[in-house]
Amino acid sequence: MVEKLLLNLTRAMKAGTPSERKIAKYLIEHLDELPFETAQTLAAKLGLSPMTVGRFLRSLGYRQFSDIRADLRHAEETAGADQPATAEGGERQSNPFSQLLSQQIQAVQTAFDMTSQSIWRLAMNEIATAGDVFLATSPEGLDAGRHFYARLLESRGHIHYLGSDSAAYVALWDFDAAKTLLVIMDCGGSLSPLQRLAAMARKSGYRTLLITTRFYEWGPESADLCLAMPQAQNGGQGLLQLVSLLEFTLCALSAGADDATKARAKNFAALKRSLRG
Repeated sequence: MVEKLLLNLTRAMKAGTPSERKIAKYLIEHLDELPFETAQTLAAKLGLSPMTVGRFLRSLGYRQFSDIRADLRHAEETAGADQPATAEGGERQSNPFSQLLSQQIQAVQTAFDMTSQSIWRLAMNEIATAGDVFLATSPEGLDAGRHFYARLLESRGHIHYLGSDSAAYVALWDFDAAKTLLVIMDCGGSLSPLQRLAAMARKSGYRTLLITTRFYEWGPESADLCLAMPQAQNGGQGLLQLVSLLEFTLCALSAGADDATKARAKNFAALKRSLRG
């Protein structure tokens, strides 16, 4: 039931009204505190009316706040019954899968919050309008980078993948700097090659877009535009934040596509089906 609640809250954050998104975000971030909340206390904290909170709870399938508390207690009891091991002192351990799901949803929420910022709109415009777009990633992000590159090809032409091979970086200098965008995707690991690439590209007049969860290692003069997300408390969620942001990027480009771009995506989908046999 906890997993279903989290999934419903995530959907509400994406498609709900401003009030619903506000409530859903609070509930996800304060899941452990829900047993102590009421509709009235939650409404007061969020500056909403208890009626608004009540309507939202009913949309999730709950008649009142106490029903959520009952579900959470039941989930905790079930997890405890299924968990043979106990922590030192005899206390039952919490369900690790529920904790992981909650962390992953928060990572996606961090990426989603970025899409409401003005820097996001500027970045999307750069990707959509540049004559050529190059993508460079750190070694740890090769798989995510290749996926992003392949998906970008469905949205527009003139996409080039540099990977993490410094020898391949030379290809960038064959293109007109005034019409070219370099997207740098920092997925962890050694930064030196990407930092040198960014510095050389900017010095040569290329526009640069940096996507990272550790902007503190780059500095404000590292790129023309930067989509910087806070580093996840659980380091393993950093890559998930980046992948989520890339998926939102692809969604934004698709939503703003013209007829020619939509036709391109349709042709790509047909080609992939044909190649799979």
